Amino acid sequence: MRPMRHSLTALLLAVAPLAAGAQGLSDAALAAIPQFVSIKIGTGTAAKTVTQFSMPLIAVVPITSRFNIDIATAFANSDVSSNGASVSSISGLTDTQVRANLTLGTDAVVFTVGANIPTGQYTIPEGQAEAAGQIGNDFLIFPTSSYGSGLSGTGGIAMARSMGNWNLGVAGSFRKSTEFDAFAISNKKFTFTPADEVRARVGLDRMIGNGRLTLGVTFSSFGNDVADSTSYATGNRYIGQAALYLPLGTTDLYVSGWTLYRAKGQQLGGSSNAETVANGSVALGFHVGNLLIEPSVEGRSWQDDGIKAGLLGNAGLRLRFGAGPFTIIPSAMYQAGTLYSTLDGSAMDLSGYRASLMIRLH
Repeated sequence: MRPMRHSLTALLLAVAPLAAGAQGLSDAALAAIPQFVSIKIGTGTAAKTVTQFSMPLIAVVPITSRFNIDIATAFANSDVSSNGASVSSISGLTDTQVRANLTLGTDAVVFTVGANIPTGQYTIPEGQAEAAGQIGNDFLIFPTSSYGSGLSGTGGIAMARSMGNWNLGVAGSFRKSTEFDAFAISNKKFTFTPADEVRARVGLDRMIGNGRLTLGVTFSSFGNDVADSTSYATGNRYIGQAALYLPLGTTDLYVSGWTLYRAKGQQLGGSSNAETVANGSVALGFHVGNLLIEPSVEGRSWQDDGIKAGLLGNAGLRLRFGAGPFTIIPSAMYQAGTLYSTLDGSAMDLSGYRASLMIRLH
């Protein structure tokens, strides 16, 4: 249930630069980002297809030059089908995230207070359970990975300073969650209380010629989740990220990668294995007047307790251009790969595509 919160946060970061130099309400930024994903798992009559249409809606409102509020929610429809017939589907609003940011000094200290407001769907019935479960995957990465995670509050602080040619940033936050009804099985409701989370991040960046190198490490530690009357714990998460941007005349080169490691934890009925997801991508940006054309290739691997669990290759194209007060960014990607059984090594084909359209008003 956690990844949905993180995906909306990533979209907020994509919109926030529009308000970076804003002075007041007239400089508010709005974005609508419709996304569609279709992934087919397996072949023949045993194959299933997981599709999702997601429409995140985001607003960044600068109250003053140092205080802003951002709001994010989404509508999503997720479906699992087999042999052309739907077998499980879930549709509706997700939770709403509201966050206030106060900047002190010369952008060196930022205080953040946020809330996750439970506007999403809760108490998932049995017929929707497969669709809700399929989208919560760190390897396939659906735009909306959960419809609701309960009322919670977050507080955090971030600081930055220059150290020679490098800029150093450190941040920490704490999230407190509350209980909610999560599932309905045979007319009985089961409650769920997400674990409290402590997160720390360290980031470095520096100029390289006219380009920039960015490095970051994030650590998340969780308490115990409680499902009905059973307590269990997800493993701590470590995320490493690196990105290099280099302008090459009229062409831009982007090289990036990230690795997610989730340590061993406990789940209902036993332990959960440690897992690692690693991703690398290369993109070239070609400037043609007002138009940016950016083809890319990407590779991803997944290991479960050190055993190969999945490989995925992506080829995509992104465009960016301005139209009056709008910035329009359409993109499309084809995906192909394999999922492997960690018991006997047997393989299932994986294929699909993604499309999105970001429209920003600024």
